[in-house]
Parts: sequence; C-alpha cells; structure tokens
Amino acid sequence: MILKILIKVIWILLGSLSFIGGIIGILLPVIPQVPFFLLTIWCITKVSPRFHNWLLRNPLYLKYAKPLLGRLGSLTSRQKQAVQNTKK
Repeated sequence: MILKILIKVIWILLGSLSFIGGIIGILLPVIPQVPFFLLTIWCITKVSPRFHNWLLRNPLYLKYAKPLLGRLGSLTSRQKQAVQNTKK
C-alpha cells in the first residue's frame, strides 16, 4: 500500500517538474517545450485513470494521434528495421 502511494507521488513530482520545464521552454526559446508537456501528460495518465480515459476520448486525440499510432503499429519488422537503418 505504501509502495503504491510512493509511486504515485513520484509520478506526480515528475509530471510537475516536466510541466515546469515546459513553461520554462515557452519563456526561453532555446529550450523545447513539447517534450516536457508530453512527459507531463504521460505522467498524469500513469496516476489518473480518469484523465487517461478522458484523453483517449478527446476529439483532438481521435483526429490526430490515434491514426498516427495506428500507422506506426502496423509496420512490419522489416519496415521498422529499414527505418532504423536510414537514421544512421
């Protein structure tokens, strides 16, 4: 029980720190803000099943992210390997 609470607190702290990093990224143009905000969303979904369900039913997620994730998940292992080889 205590371990679950500790893990939730760690996720909340990591999400809060990444949110602060995103805000700093907005104020300072040399620091990217998008990765910090994505990390914040990921941390919050780990803590709150209600937020996770809301995110999955959000119209913006359904319109933009779900089709992208569907295409990435349908790649064959040969296609994934080809993509990895082109990055080098």
